[in-house]
Amino acid sequence: MNYEFLKYYFKKELYVENPPLNMKNFIEFCDKRGIKLTQDKLEKFEKNGWFYPIFRVKDFKNKPRNIFISLDFHPEHHNDFNKLLNEGYIFLPQEKDFMEFSKFFDKKARKRKFESFYSTFQICHVIELLKYDSKNKNNIFFDSYQIYIEKFINLLITTQIYSPYGKSNGIYFYPNYGNTYHEKIKKYNLNEALDVIGAKEDDLYNTYFEICNKLEYMLGSRFAIQLWKNIAWDKKDDCKGPTRLGIEYLQWGEMLKECIQHHLGREIFDVDEIDMSPEDIKNNIPSKETGRSIRGCRNEDFTNEITGEYEFNNHQKRLFYLANYLDLNYHPKVVVFVEGKTEEIMLPMFLKFYAISCDNLGIEIINIGGVSNFYGKNIRIKDENTRKYMDNIVTSYKHLINYNLHKWQALPYFLGDAENKLTERVLEGRVFDLKELFEKFDGRNIKEIEKKHLESGKEKYEKMIKEWSHVWEYDFELDNYTPEELQKAINEVCETNFSLEEIKNIYKHPQNGEKKGLKSLGDIVENNKIQINKKAFKNLIKYYKETKDGSIFDKDIFKVLDKIIGMTIFNPPPINTKHSMSNVSELGVYLMNGKDIYKRDKYEL
Repeated sequence: MNYEFLKYYFKKELYVENPPLNMKNFIEFCDKRGIKLTQDKLEKFEKNGWFYPIFRVKDFKNKPRNIFISLDFHPEHHNDFNKLLNEGYIFLPQEKDFMEFSKFFDKKARKRKFESFYSTFQICHVIELLKYDSKNKNNIFFDSYQIYIEKFINLLITTQIYSPYGKSNGIYFYPNYGNTYHEKIKKYNLNEALDVIGAKEDDLYNTYFEICNKLEYMLGSRFAIQLWKNIAWDKKDDCKGPTRLGIEYLQWGEMLKECIQHHLGREIFDVDEIDMSPEDIKNNIPSKETGRSIRGCRNEDFTNEITGEYEFNNHQKRLFYLANYLDLNYHPKVVVFVEGKTEEIMLPMFLKFYAISCDNLGIEIINIGGVSNFYGKNIRIKDENTRKYMDNIVTSYKHLINYNLHKWQALPYFLGDAENKLTERVLEGRVFDLKELFEKFDGRNIKEIEKKHLESGKEKYEKMIKEWSHVWEYDFELDNYTPEELQKAINEVCETNFSLEEIKNIYKHPQNGEKKGLKSLGDIVENNKIQINKKAFKNLIKYYKETKDGSIFDKDIFKVLDKIIGMTIFNPPPINTKHSMSNVSELGVYLMNGKDIYKRDKYEL
């Protein structure tokens, strides 16, 4: 940094967006990023003429008892800084004779006489100097490097007005500084800034190129780069060591990217897409990129052929695809709708017996509390004009199912009792809108799907719905436990003495069509229904461990679980737009042909 640049630095308030650090804080900054730096090392580097702070400040308080107070780099101190610079209190240490660091502090007066300030960008210079072996130094190389690194750091400092863009969601340092900041950005003149440091526009692209080419090595992969870009800055700041250093470089890359985009007035290649020359960064338009370049592949994989949208630039969708690629399973693959608390509690327990976690496999269980909640409830509202009561319907789950299936490809599965006529409700379109669902699949389908697939009638829907649901013949307990198993569990939990014949009696189909169930055994049994199920399950597991009798897997619950597990396996979440549209296309074909969508790999179209 020369004096002209230092004047420009304070005139344009470049210190606001990325404040300089005093020596103590700069050493801590480096240490947190895995770089062991000491005051003695800094003193040695400065004595050798290798490395200097960007500026130094001498005590501007004339009274002996005043202790030096560190500067506050806030925009409201603009005039104070310019005055201190003009009066020589702020100066460049390389333009003065070397001073031992021990003289920076006046022990007698007990006050600091000088304070050094460093830029965070100077860490890259420190890293190389710490590696430098003075015994085997190549003076020609070292001198060339010193010239290069000074230009590199100066360019970062002169563009650090864009530093907030390097942080998640463009976080600003000062809450009330937002409007002022945007006005400052509008007035920023890149060509003027480059002239001040003696750089050319091409140096900007070269610097962006160099930083971006280090990111994959420092952070591990392009996917890690994208992940770190979207993590909140306060979370990134908790990191330490080499990863934190990589994040620092990522911030610099994002900062330069925004600067270049603002200068060119258009999008440029992302920080993990630089597999071309610096000249191509300037001249090539990313949206027109084709071939096997990183951006060319992304254009092919993330462009919606129907809408033309490049979904990689859609924050929500990009993270959805990224999470799927990394197999994070944050979004369910299958949503199981159950009608009561029993299934909601017992399904995860049976899955755990399989050594499977609902969350890990992408299964979400929702207790709807009765099939009628699918299609809503009637409520009476008084009309303010007529003063008459009007019936209105408040829907609950119906549109949620369509939305999740269409947008996130989360498949629904319905598990209920026969008495609630679940299948009939689905076929009536009261659980979710079949017509709307088919139209959406058809509208987004890449392949040509003829309308005749929608004209096959009720029998095709019935076949399809069979694959989407399971209806207990009686209810959960009676379908999955034998009378002997249920008798044992009831008597153990309720401390009763029901005979086997009494238990068998509730399995019989009643004459009037109304099932008996556990409630027919009295309140003590009905009120302990969940505990009875848990006890029966525990006894079943104990029996299997003792006998290894595989016949227990013939129970309906295991057939249901096999079906649900198969749904998750054969429903891979999309990792890009092309994959998503392909999934939708496949689902549309199989739904419209009444085939088993969970075994679609067995069919050929």
